[in-house]
Amino acid sequence: MYGNQRREILYKNITYFNKLKAINYGIPLCLIMLGMTGLLMLFSISGGEINQTVINHMIRLFVGLVFFIFFSLISFRILRVISFPLYFIIILMLIWLYFFETSTVSRWINLGGTSFQPSEFLKFILILTLASYYSFFGINKSKKLRFNILPIILIVIPSFLILNQPDLGTAVLIFIMGFSAVFFSGLYLKWVVFGSSIIFISIPVAIANLKPYQMKRLEVFFDPDKDPFGSGYHIIQSKIAIGSGGLTGKGFMSGTQSQLNFLPEKHNDFMLAVLLEETGLIGGFFIFSIFSYFILISMHTSIVARSRFSSIACASIAVLLFLYFFINCAMITGLIPIVGVPIPMLSYGGSAVISLCAAMGFVLNARRQRDIKLEGIINA
Repeated sequence: MYGNQRREILYKNITYFNKLKAINYGIPLCLIMLGMTGLLMLFSISGGEINQTVINHMIRLFVGLVFFIFFSLISFRILRVISFPLYFIIILMLIWLYFFETSTVSRWINLGGTSFQPSEFLKFILILTLASYYSFFGINKSKKLRFNILPIILIVIPSFLILNQPDLGTAVLIFIMGFSAVFFSGLYLKWVVFGSSIIFISIPVAIANLKPYQMKRLEVFFDPDKDPFGSGYHIIQSKIAIGSGGLTGKGFMSGTQSQLNFLPEKHNDFMLAVLLEETGLIGGFFIFSIFSYFILISMHTSIVARSRFSSIACASIAVLLFLYFFINCAMITGLIPIVGVPIPMLSYGGSAVISLCAAMGFVLNARRQRDIKLEGIINA
């Protein structure tokens, strides 16, 4: 009897040890490094003071860590069920902003002494909702257009509401990310080509309906010197900051463009330009390596996961991470017009921090449960 108890205890310890071994510690480590880098950069542009901006970012990183742990442990069966209610709650928030917010820019909902941006949370929740929808069908049904009508509606509604906030960058990001999930579901290539053609043809119509400040940004994109002290000021100062950083940078808290307040929105959309000025190409490669790791680990998890829900969600998260990094890099270097897409964890902003932490927590959870297969309710 004693021997049986000893073997049972030993078996439990081995099982627990195997569970610990199954955890990918690179994901939380990279999140911590990215968050600490963001804190250091905020500390730098705050003049070496731990002001309210730095403190707020620390609190948001801690909240993000809580969401990371939650989504790394929650059962996918529960997550599949609650994703739709969460989606509709965020849609109701966006509708509230659309109809009842009277300010010129209506992107945030105020709750007492804090505020949050529903569109940032929607990015991750939309991924879960679409993955949940497709997980109930076999891949053969997902190939047919009629089974993709509802997902397209789920993508278009928030894109329209966010576009009218106005927030062109987030609307475009959600639109592309959402349709990537449709693509990963297995939709026939002919429908993908047909949809892409319609979007391409619609570009002139979209440009004609841009708001005045968005049209001004587009004009300045082609010729920044046209308005060097107005709409072109951001991108000109950003290029100066990046170029002056060189290979090794000017040093911590020694960037002229950021420390002397030449660079606008330095704490948010142009935080990467601050980092490149102070740490140079080496610092930029460090951030590039972290996001490359996130993207590759998400795609690998999508490939090895047996669950259709995990596979589609992780592939879509990889696209989301790529869009975050690519759009911000292209924006601060003048390759695309300024659209206001920050880099989560590095830039100041709690909603984006929580969204990224939740997404990477999901990827960690999917790797841990990659051998579990969730069967669809409707057979293929």
